[in-house]
Amino acid sequence: MLGRHDRDPAGDGRRPLKLRRATAGDADAIGALWDESARAGFGPLLPEGHPLPEFDPGIFRALIQNPDLHVLVADDAGEALGHTTFGKNRDVDVAADVGEIRALFVRPAAWRRGVGSALMDRALDELRELGYAEATVWSFDANARANAFYEHHGFRRDGAEKREEVWADRLEVRYRLALS
Repeated sequence: MLGRHDRDPAGDGRRPLKLRRATAGDADAIGALWDESARAGFGPLLPEGHPLPEFDPGIFRALIQNPDLHVLVADDAGEALGHTTFGKNRDVDVAADVGEIRALFVRPAAWRRGVGSALMDRALDELRELGYAEATVWSFDANARANAFYEHHGFRRDGAEKREEVWADRLEVRYRLALS
């Protein structure tokens, strides 16, 4: 990690990471990023041969047009290193002032270089600015790497759990953070 310092979230010592709003033109890059990150992060947690959900560019385009959601891209000289989607919470058991980090994915080659933290910090700041008092994020119970990341950012498990067939019914746990 030569050249890493607190002014360079990309950690390469050459240029600062740019966080920007996603556009429809980002669909292919975000799809490739999602596929690479999901295979590396989720593949070992799923049963052998269980397929990952396919990235759908149409759903991505709908997300970036949804006024209740925000999608940020971590861009390094035109290369998408990560992205996050956040905004209105999908869970029916939370109050209206609880936002959600719906997705946060970083290219495996950029893991532990500050990209995920830069995206998380900006998303949490924007959720505060939007008037949310708390934020939640879902994670696989067995995803120690991601769970340590969320806990590092102050999230704590709130007791909610779910299982989804698309994820081979693996246990998912909800984390929550007060934004004040």
